[in-house]
Amino acid sequence: MKKLLFIINPKAGVKKNKNYIDDAIKVFEEAGYKVGVKFTKKRFDGTEIAKEYGAKADMVVCMGGDGTLNEVVQGLIEGQVSTPLGYIPAGSTNDFATSLGLKTDPKEEAEYIVSHEAKPLDMGMFNGSYFVYTASAGIFTKTSYSTPQKMKNKLGHFAYILHGSRELFHIRRLKLKIELEDETYEGKYIFAAINNATKVGGIMKLDENLVEFNDGVFELMLVEFPKGLVEFMKLVVKIFKQEFTGKITLKQIKQARITDCTDIDWSLDGEKEKGQPVVEFKVVHDAVNFIY
Repeated sequence: MKKLLFIINPKAGVKKNKNYIDDAIKVFEEAGYKVGVKFTKKRFDGTEIAKEYGAKADMVVCMGGDGTLNEVVQGLIEGQVSTPLGYIPAGSTNDFATSLGLKTDPKEEAEYIVSHEAKPLDMGMFNGSYFVYTASAGIFTKTSYSTPQKMKNKLGHFAYILHGSRELFHIRRLKLKIELEDETYEGKYIFAAINNATKVGGIMKLDENLVEFNDGVFELMLVEFPKGLVEFMKLVVKIFKQEFTGKITLKQIKQARITDCTDIDWSLDGEKEKGQPVVEFKVVHDAVNFIY
């Protein structure tokens, strides 16, 4: 009998998802898998579980938010595990799952996982740490890791909006130098991100035709610091309309070196990454076998 490792974060997302764990397990068992369930109890448990048990399974499935997926991917790569990975999104926002078109109903996504083949998926490397879909700094990015879990469980995505509105009163300048293979950007920004997704922060969206998940490139987005409230509002409108011109830069990149950012904290897939003097980024092409 085939073996399936089911890694679950019981604290992620709205609580109703927990009622469907048994339904997902039933789908896996009916597809011929012997299911071994492992619950995460603290941060980085997903990494350790995937690293220790991933190679012993015929399939790994994780259920939780984007942070849970990040941990499991980290473990598979660090452990050099090529076992196919499925993802049942059960977080509050699920940006990456939305980008991939994954279903949030655990039973439906479990059925999709057992009936589809895995495909290569690119990952990002940020100073030696892997991330799945976004490394971002600036306005609203703090919200992803500072919003209380209880608040997220109660209010879902609205918790991010409620908590994030506070950042409008504490906008700071990001003084950055971004060196790419063919050019350099240097200036003061309100937002900087390296993405491999069509949706970031539950707010910003990119054209689906622009983003390919295994093309060897990520999308760099830079938003220059505005000269006042009027210009800020114009920038917000342009972002919503996906008009990336003028003070908004959008460019596909394979690697980058970012300096002058010691005091700037980043968000990697929604988890806090403390600022460092230098950030080295590169795309890890076809890093994991992912079912999407």
